[in-house]
Amino acid sequence: MPTTKALLFGRRRDRAVGLVVGFAGVVTLALVAAFAAESADVTTASALADRLLPLLVFYAPGPLAAAGAYARCGGPACLAVGVVPAVVLGGFVLLGTVVGVPGVNGGSPAIGDVTVSFAAIGVSSAFVGYCAGVTAVLGADLLGFGSDNEDGDIDDGDEADEDIDDGD
Repeated sequence: MPTTKALLFGRRRDRAVGLVVGFAGVVTLALVAAFAAESADVTTASALADRLLPLLVFYAPGPLAAAGAYARCGGPACLAVGVVPAVVLGGFVLLGTVVGVPGVNGGSPAIGDVTVSFAAIGVSSAFVGYCAGVTAVLGADLLGFGSDNEDGDIDDGDEADEDIDDGD
């Protein structure tokens, strides 16, 4: 039962927050770098950004959610990884529109559709990744080499590792 609860709600909050915030930081840096490379007309950096940005937006949420599930970060954190690219894109467009950055057009109705599409694709990918991670955890526990105790340590059956309470 501890494994099921950990998989659904998460046991390691700091890892879950690190997973979501870290991925948001990477996507933000990639988006800003892509915009800067396009604005500066640097063809090599622009070509690299054209390859890296779709990788982060469409393909990365699945494996990250699987790793988060395996690390027992919980379902909400794993699914939040899928929404991160859409939130970062929406925030970038909103900030660019408010500040008046040339080349960032928030007035286009298509940008809302793109943001919702990014969210749908990201959450779908994260859900599939989360299911794969949960399957890996349950399979590892079933085979006997997974972690199924409360503190997240691997239970190897050696009681000598336990702290002894001497009554002090």
